[in-house]
Amino acid sequence: MKKILACLLVFAIMLSFCVAFADEEYDPSDKYLGIVCYPSSNTTIAVWMTGFLQTAEELGYKPLYIGGDTTDAAAVEQMIDGVIAQYDNLAGVALCINSETRWNMANKFMEAGIPVVDGWTVLSDETIKENAVNPDMLVGWYGIDSTEYGYNAGLAIGEAAEGKGTVAITQSAFGDNENAAAAAFTAAINEKYPDMKVLDPQVESTDVTQGVGVVTSLLQANIGDLVGAFGTTGTSAQTWSQAAEDLGWDGYVIGMDATSANLDILEEGGVYGLVAQPIYDLWADCARHLDAYLRGEEVSFENYSDAPVIFADSVAKYREVLGGVDTYVAQFK
Repeated sequence: MKKILACLLVFAIMLSFCVAFADEEYDPSDKYLGIVCYPSSNTTIAVWMTGFLQTAEELGYKPLYIGGDTTDAAAVEQMIDGVIAQYDNLAGVALCINSETRWNMANKFMEAGIPVVDGWTVLSDETIKENAVNPDMLVGWYGIDSTEYGYNAGLAIGEAAEGKGTVAITQSAFGDNENAAAAAFTAAINEKYPDMKVLDPQVESTDVTQGVGVVTSLLQANIGDLVGAFGTTGTSAQTWSQAAEDLGWDGYVIGMDATSANLDILEEGGVYGLVAQPIYDLWADCARHLDAYLRGEEVSFENYSDAPVIFADSVAKYREVLGGVDTYVAQFK
């Protein structure tokens, strides 16, 4: 009898623990997951936002967009200060930490004890050690091997041009990722197509109007020899196709990102190919990563995503991913 009573007592204690645990089960419904990215009018950024914020909502969180239609980093930093002061239920944040300015932004969250996941940038241990003020709050990164897609872009253009002529490179800025992609592109051409010449990279920015001006000048200076180009930023397809149309130039251009606008350009023959970076899926993974971390699950700190070079025959597949982006993003403007 005593044994039975003892067993019942143990069972009652275990049941009370289970009930208490159930009461304390993680509930994301009153918490925010946020993403810092800008300008919101940039077609690539719009997909970043959608991938992260839609997934955050699917996971049960409230979505928080931090940025706006601006390129003013100082204004965004001020916005971050306001967000940290206002949202004590901000559970985690994702952003692309690819510059000193972005580290300043990330550090504001980390200093406040808010977990941060980096998207789009491969962060070395040395870089983290030099820049993170509270590395315990940097809970992972999702990056793309820019050397791989840069090299593949070089092979594709070299083959299309039959190993002859001059090729150009344009970038949004001279940051680590784009520099690595440009260097790998150059290496592929030099190794596999030694008769071709690669021009020094030029900065086209992320503003399409400014980029068209840069590319137009580049084309005018080299139009007799230029057979192709690699643009390492999301607006490159737009800038190169517009400048090429204005000047009547026809060449092999590979741009970045399978956005709706860029897929239209690819389908219409304005560019030869696109590097299909995981502009939706990578940021969706960032939201899932934060959720898993906040639930106490084990997460991998270093994470790579694929970015294949695609051509016109792949347009339909990538359009499926982009349905509803414009409508979704409109609510945050």
